[in-house]
Amino acid sequence: MKQIVTNILLCLVLGLCSALFAAPAHAADFSQAQLKLMSTFLSNFTELGFMDFDVKKDGNDDLLHLGDDPSNPDLIRFGIWHNYINNAKSRIKPCPIKGCEHGSLVIDAKFVAESVKKYFDIDLKHRSVDQSDPPYIFDGKLYHFEGADGEAVYYAEVKQATQENGLVRMTGDIYNAEDKTDRPSTFVATAKPYKWNGKDTWAILSMKTTPR
Repeated sequence: MKQIVTNILLCLVLGLCSALFAAPAHAADFSQAQLKLMSTFLSNFTELGFMDFDVKKDGNDDLLHLGDDPSNPDLIRFGIWHNYINNAKSRIKPCPIKGCEHGSLVIDAKFVAESVKKYFDIDLKHRSVDQSDPPYIFDGKLYHFEGADGEAVYYAEVKQATQENGLVRMTGDIYNAEDKTDRPSTFVATAKPYKWNGKDTWAILSMKTTPR
């Protein structure tokens, strides 16, 4: 009888362990420190106005599709303006050509490609984007463009995140960088865990905002 009870208890313990390991670890919660890092990650997109997009077309025609073409003009725009905002002193230079026909500033194309790879995990294909305002002219090494400032900047605050099937789902608010009480919309974003220069980060897959 004692052996039977022991066997039953053992089965219960093993069953509990199996249930724990079979439980959806995909629904993991993240710490406040991790949510803050996610907020910074997503703010790299929202500060440039990238708030409704996906990398792989999912059939939602309301979103800007970025991943179908590695020379997508919006990827080039992201790579240039991300550096203009965040790396101006180290990567943005005055145009070396007298008269500067295509803009007073330049950036080495390798930095544009690096930023696209870092945040989207896409290998950018360089080209000029002349059908835009402002245009971005590629001379084979540098992008020539004109700077611009003055527009309101919006950041993302991730309030909750879960991981499922290897992807991270983040939700939260879009807010005015100058007034945190100004929160015009909420968002849902998805990203994949990703290593960049040996460090754990994410590569964006999609972001969708909804007005309040």
